[in-house]
Amino acid sequence: MTLIRAFSRVDKEGNIKLPRNIRRAADLKECQLIELKIVGASRKKNILVSTRGSAR
Repeated sequence: MTLIRAFSRVDKEGNIKLPRNIRRAADLKECQLIELKIVGASRKKNILVSTRGSAR
């Protein structure tokens, strides 16, 4: 398992920009659909990003 670390801020509209090194490591393409999930206990939460072929 490779650890790639990056930081980003949430803007006033609630948008988050994924840093280039994260997009490259995840092989994300422009306009690609991704799914975001919150995982973890109530105090320590993580966001899991998965690529999707289509929305359900």
